[in-house]
Amino acid sequence: MPDREDGRWLLLGASGLVGRHLRAALSGRDVVATAHRAPVPGGITLDLADSAAITRVVRDAGADVIVVAAADAFVERCEREPVATRAVNVDAVRRVAEAAPSALLVVFSSEYVFDGAASSYGEEDGLAPINEYGRQKAALEAIIEERASHLICRVSGVYGWSTDRMNFVCQLVDRLREGQRFRVPADQLITPTPAPDLAAAVVQLVDKGARGIFHVAGPEILPRPEFATRAAESFGLDANLLDPVPTAALGLAAPRPLRAGLRTDKLRAFLGRGLSRSVEGLAAMREKEPRS
Repeated sequence: MPDREDGRWLLLGASGLVGRHLRAALSGRDVVATAHRAPVPGGITLDLADSAAITRVVRDAGADVIVVAAADAFVERCEREPVATRAVNVDAVRRVAEAAPSALLVVFSSEYVFDGAASSYGEEDGLAPINEYGRQKAALEAIIEERASHLICRVSGVYGWSTDRMNFVCQLVDRLREGQRFRVPADQLITPTPAPDLAAAVVQLVDKGARGIFHVAGPEILPRPEFATRAAESFGLDANLLDPVPTAALGLAAPRPLRAGLRTDKLRAFLGRGLSRSVEGLAAMREKEPRS
């Protein structure tokens, strides 16, 4: 097996939040990138609903490492459209695995595989998803764990600049800058994870030969309103526009695991460091804001 630093990578979903930061972290390496709705320079257009295209792209790439950063991560849509979203989040990844049986397959899971009753969870804790998105991630993990060479990265609260600006911090910044109020779940915990740090950690895990499950998340488990306040203050915005409300009052179709923080001891022990704390991660995000 070649050194991972010298091998070829296939990055599926290169235009999303995680994918765009992975592209930056892999700069200078041999990378084949795919995207669907938002093309990337030099990339391949790939629809994960097209099984024949998946097989063709994966086999043509001949990659040593395949990272699946493509997913339908809209929790509410997963609850309302379980068949369509499972086709992307589970079935498509199974096809990727079948098309490249010897490659290292890297996938992203979520704290939503837990029921949120314990406040914090380690990699060894049992799965008990309470919504369809969590069930799909649990199914994804089961598929990947059948492979000899796999890396499952569970994440939570990933934030950073992205084209669609749909992650929690981007939405908060956009709303508060317009002077609009922003509702924040008062009873949820979050493990804030800066996307650039996440991407760098994933590359380092692969380079160091990591296998199995890792919680690749920030070092803090915070009440979501506290994180929202830190985000507002970091961008010089009015935190008084934040409205903490119970999750039950948000009218969501999918139940949320309210207290599902991710412990990251294993990650820190393996890499010798952790990801940035939220204050540093938010400051770095502010400093690198794209100019329109």
